[in-house]
Amino acid sequence: MDAITKSFLNEFTDSKGYDSLTQSEQFEMFTNFCIVNKEYDSVSFDEKEISTGKNTQGIDGIGIIVNNKLCNSSNEIQELIDLNRTLIVSFVLIQSKTSSKFDGKQIDNFFRWTKSFFKDSPDLFVTDEMKNFIDMKEFIYSNSKYMKERNPICNLYFCSTGKWVEDSNLLEVINGNKEELDNLNLFEDINFTPCDSKKLQYLYRKTKEPVEASIKFERKVTIPTISNIKVAYSGMIPFSEFRKIIIDDTGKMKSVFNDNIRDYLEQENNAVNSDIAQTLRNGDLDSFCILNNGVTIVADEISGAGDNITITNYQIVNGCQTSNVLYENRSVEGIEKMHVPIKVIVTNKNDIKSQITRATNNQTAVDAVELEALTEFQRNLEYYYNALPNDDFKLFYERRTNQFKNSDIPMNRIINRETQIKVFSSMLLNKPHLVAGYYGKLIKEMGEDIFNASHDYLPYYTSAMTYFKLEQYYNQNKLDKTSRRFRYQILMIFRFIVSPQSVPSLKDKKRIDAFCNQILAILKNEKLAIEKFKKAINFLRSEQLDLNFNDRKTVERKNTTDIIEFGLKNEYLVNN
Repeated sequence: MDAITKSFLNEFTDSKGYDSLTQSEQFEMFTNFCIVNKEYDSVSFDEKEISTGKNTQGIDGIGIIVNNKLCNSSNEIQELIDLNRTLIVSFVLIQSKTSSKFDGKQIDNFFRWTKSFFKDSPDLFVTDEMKNFIDMKEFIYSNSKYMKERNPICNLYFCSTGKWVEDSNLLEVINGNKEELDNLNLFEDINFTPCDSKKLQYLYRKTKEPVEASIKFERKVTIPTISNIKVAYSGMIPFSEFRKIIIDDTGKMKSVFNDNIRDYLEQENNAVNSDIAQTLRNGDLDSFCILNNGVTIVADEISGAGDNITITNYQIVNGCQTSNVLYENRSVEGIEKMHVPIKVIVTNKNDIKSQITRATNNQTAVDAVELEALTEFQRNLEYYYNALPNDDFKLFYERRTNQFKNSDIPMNRIINRETQIKVFSSMLLNKPHLVAGYYGKLIKEMGEDIFNASHDYLPYYTSAMTYFKLEQYYNQNKLDKTSRRFRYQILMIFRFIVSPQSVPSLKDKKRIDAFCNQILAILKNEKLAIEKFKKAINFLRSEQLDLNFNDRKTVERKNTTDIIEFGLKNEYLVNN
């Protein structure tokens, strides 16, 4: 392994806390992270969820991206179908080798196991992780009626620390196998990408770069000076320029809608989106800029002179629906010259960004719970994390996606919104069975039980720190990794073992603080914390619960939570 790749791998390993993994395992995590970031355009995902499990044949990582979201379960996919009424799927399969050359037998082996994965009876795979990926794949194809735009795309990445030189023998192996995969008639397109050391170095650097777009903004006016706003423009740009804001250089949608409070709703059953699409398809392109309210973009920085500007670290806070419909109709004849109304507002003040997002989205009916990302509580929770002592128990709350992308903060110490919601709901609300689905639905189901303005902040941090420690001990091989699939149930059990009493009201600062400090005291004693986590894992596997560990759906069932709660009360309350 060359010095630069080795340096990048070491930096990644330190940032993620993977020091106890073998170099081969570290390299697999590294390549999974770099490649899925390329396909998904976000660093706010857990690369362990991409892993196919120890000793899986031929494939080291699988990312399944549905409707521009990286999914980890069939539940998430179902909820996206319910929301969007469409399926746009990309399969990303990864094989990683630390060897310094590309080997034809290894590449052929990668294709062979890929074909096994997509065939009707992929029963050669035995790990729980692969069984979950197979379940997701089969669920996707069983819902093919929702593939209205295209069939799934299959993107294959073979990674090596060597140098790719377009060897004719290797190309023959690749092309022959691609043809066999194509004969399965499952894909719109099949792409094979060899990733050598220079390609991996490039992809890793990209994970640290801010989101940018350079556009020519001719038809604009400068909005008068406003306090805490660096600059603001309003005007129109042709779609040929707007596409640079929403589409990356590979043709995929950029992840620039994470601060938008409404998920994309598909065209067919949504009147507004259907009208936008109809305007485009009817060729009435000149009317678009009059009939559409346009897009609001909030950015951290702007550079350039005259009409040529570059916006950096930006999000589309209003116009998610418009942008997605334009993307879906990007091939309509004449659309390149059609003008799109936009506002570009530049500020690095998070509270101002939230005000803009709330104001622009109040133009249409939005359920109040969908404003969860914008509440004062969310901002204050971020400030609370920032104010924590800079010690081994320091965490950072990522309220906005990719907020810390180009920072020096260790990635394993960043708690994003989705993780916060899941760990809090599991540990303190006793709802670990709900977290297997899309978190947008989870936040709605939680209602005022989460991110409530009257809640204390310490319970949120405590649940996050407990999860951080649990993951840390898994990474350090101090806990049985086969139990990780039940990690959200383990959080609930751990909390109960430490303090069998009911969770105090989150509005009662004195009692809830004492409750949380009791848990944190255990976490600060590594020997005792590991002992409690092991006790939680052993309880989960105990005969009295009699849970079916061979059924991957066990973690998703409410009945599992009910059985665990009954067992805990019987063990720790009745007998003590």
